[in-house]
Amino acid sequence: MKTFKSILILLLVVMGTTSCSDKNSLRNYFLDHAEKAGFSSSTIPVSLLKQEGMQFTKKQEEALEAVDRVNLLFYRPENMKQEEFTTEKNNVKAILNQEKYEELINLGRNGVIKYIGNDDTIDEIIAFVSEKEMRFAVMRIIGNDMTLEKFMELYKMSEQRSTPFNFDLGNLSNLMSSN
Repeated sequence: MKTFKSILILLLVVMGTTSCSDKNSLRNYFLDHAEKAGFSSSTIPVSLLKQEGMQFTKKQEEALEAVDRVNLLFYRPENMKQEEFTTEKNNVKAILNQEKYEELINLGRNGVIKYIGNDDTIDEIIAFVSEKEMRFAVMRIIGNDMTLEKFMELYKMSEQRSTPFNFDLGNLSNLMSSN
């Protein structure tokens, strides 16, 4: 009888932990697709964002300190299958249409910038950019004490060509074509 109770408890624990995991998350999409054909991924270390000798204002320094890491996932298949592209693009859109993702900037047909969190604290910022040539890129900026104000400071910095932190959407599109 004790064995039966132990097995039942173990089964309930396993069911509880597996039902709580979010299989349809952007993080899992990155993990599942990083090594697949047509995909390439990269993580940009925070240290790369602050290169030696660069001068930052106090606001810029605070904004950079709020970034834990930046993950990129590019999709550009070699065999250019329209159906496969549409499926993958729709998978990412379905994930980003979940309630937990708040829209920050709508880029129309080209993409969207969303975030997880609230106005006071942002856990993650996501930029999704797609091109007609069957390519797309997803960028995750994982934050620590990130706010909308700090994100906008980072965005302003990205517009300055002298900074290493270029996540300008035009540059993200350029990265897609060179990857």
